[in-house]
Amino acid sequence: MTAPSPLELTGRRVVVVNWRDPWHSRAGGSERYAWEFARALRDAGAQVEFLTARERGQRRSQTREGIRVSRAGGPFTFYAHAALRLLRRRRRTDAVVDTECGIPAFSPLFVRRATGVVLVMHHVHQEQFRTYFAPPLAWLGRTLERVAMRRVYRHRTTVAVSESTRTQMREQLGWTRPIGILGNGASAPTDIEGLAAAKDPDRLVVLGRLVAHKRVDLVLQAVAALRTERPGLRLEICGQGPDRARLEALAARLGVADRVVFHGYLPEADKERLLRGARLHVCASDVEGWGQAVIDAAGYGVPTVARDVPGLRDSVRDGATGWLVRDSDEDLELQRRLTDRIRATLRDLEDPETLALTVKACHAWASSFSWPRMHDQARALVAAELGRVRARHTHIER
Repeated sequence: MTAPSPLELTGRRVVVVNWRDPWHSRAGGSERYAWEFARALRDAGAQVEFLTARERGQRRSQTREGIRVSRAGGPFTFYAHAALRLLRRRRRTDAVVDTECGIPAFSPLFVRRATGVVLVMHHVHQEQFRTYFAPPLAWLGRTLERVAMRRVYRHRTTVAVSESTRTQMREQLGWTRPIGILGNGASAPTDIEGLAAAKDPDRLVVLGRLVAHKRVDLVLQAVAALRTERPGLRLEICGQGPDRARLEALAARLGVADRVVFHGYLPEADKERLLRGARLHVCASDVEGWGQAVIDAAGYGVPTVARDVPGLRDSVRDGATGWLVRDSDEDLELQRRLTDRIRATLRDLEDPETLALTVKACHAWASSFSWPRMHDQARALVAAELGRVRARHTHIER
């Protein structure tokens, strides 16, 4: 039996499960990815429900862009709510897109065998469990991700967002079953006239959620180290999160509060103006699944200095659209390497020819990714999974 084409998704009932929605205060690139997945299925004629946690002030249920958004539970209780809702709808659900946000929803346990399930992995969280949780809870999270997840999803379609994530799944989780790649998209601008000339030689930018593993503290320390030799240096931070108060206090202690702007969440038009004038994006994150902020910055001709870690080494073309800094377990050494790379990069980009070539390379790289292409691949993936489970179910019945 052949797998159905994406056109055969019409009328199918699909649930996309993701810990947060794009309107959550801590939303990031993975939320954008999950929503784009939902939009792709909606455009194919599927009836899509987006199952997510509920933040204070958010409505329990609403329809956005033709997609039903159902919210319940917090960071931990969300999983119980998701399980109950999947159980209640098990006879009315054709497919589930289950994104791993530390741990997935373990949806195969709560749906019929004939229901298609696609597991999406952004990155492996083994080290983050150690960073964020006390030992007993960290052990539980690591075990669920490393042992339980592999067993529950062993007969389901699994995709990673990058080659780094696929490698981490093999090495850290012992995943032996096939892992496909379904990469992110991007929305690079087409109007880049005069982009190089608009760049402020002393404007750095950081994009993304303000959480501990993003290591924005390293960027603040680099700004402090460079303030004497570059008196005009400024850092603009675009993003919101629980680490903001600590970072603001750190900027004050380092004596660079007057050089750093915490914008919080910015509407797209304001973020575009910020990126058009920025010279360099810095990402010091411990790990990423991909590096959506890197590609977003590149779309506006902004290269990235980043640590050579999973996800970032996929999204940065070292020496062309950015520069990768050799990682270190020692914070002082890592901060020194990051500072040296920022210093050297800002100096190199003062050459007009180097700047023009870098801006062009960044925009071309970002333009090679597109959400419409990701949508096509997402639709084909779910259609193939539906065909696979239908064939397996038919074979079992015989």
